[in-house]
Amino acid sequence: MYTYPYAQPDAYRFSLDSIHFAEFLAAHLQARPDLQSLRTLDLCAGCGVIGIELSWYLRDLKKIDFVEVQEIYTSYFYQNVATVNRPELQLRWHQLNYDALLQIEWANQFHLIVSNPPYFQPNQGMLSPSEFKNRCRFYLDSTFANFILAMVNALAEGGEAYFLLRSLKQHGDDVFSTIQGLLQDTNATAKIITQIRGTDVVLLEKSSLELGSVVN
Repeated sequence: MYTYPYAQPDAYRFSLDSIHFAEFLAAHLQARPDLQSLRTLDLCAGCGVIGIELSWYLRDLKKIDFVEVQEIYTSYFYQNVATVNRPELQLRWHQLNYDALLQIEWANQFHLIVSNPPYFQPNQGMLSPSEFKNRCRFYLDSTFANFILAMVNALAEGGEAYFLLRSLKQHGDDVFSTIQGLLQDTNATAKIITQIRGTDVVLLEKSSLELGSVVN
């Protein structure tokens, strides 16, 4: 179902959501003439599967950064880069909490962001005895709001972020409405563009500042 024999932790393995998400993105983006110049970010990257799958399908996509908070994934990422064995690719790893992307040094850095983030708040399911698994599934290292605002800050003007979003209406949580509220005071908008295995794919677009806008 995927292109490489990925190294990943036995305790928590990526789902087919990530694989089908990468396939969808590749088909969606393949006609872009600027792929070679795009700077791409795989956010909440795990072992790097989404970004690496994209580099397989979109051979002109060369510059991909990966941000992941859990140190356990670092060695698996580098094993996967060795398996890919494409020296022309610029695949850069950052072990970071995505809160770091709210800082000014990360502002306007990426033309394209892709992400399969945690789906749940801590009160929306049973926590595992494994801290590692919990951090994969739940927003424990930061907040959902900071995840959205980090993407807005890190996107270049005219940039696009695509991410998976699980409906949490069974928990009484309208997550997409939360996103719209968070974006009200930004130059970004969001819309649901499709579903993959019952999970929404959201496109977040950052517009150019209007003429006369003041940048603080």
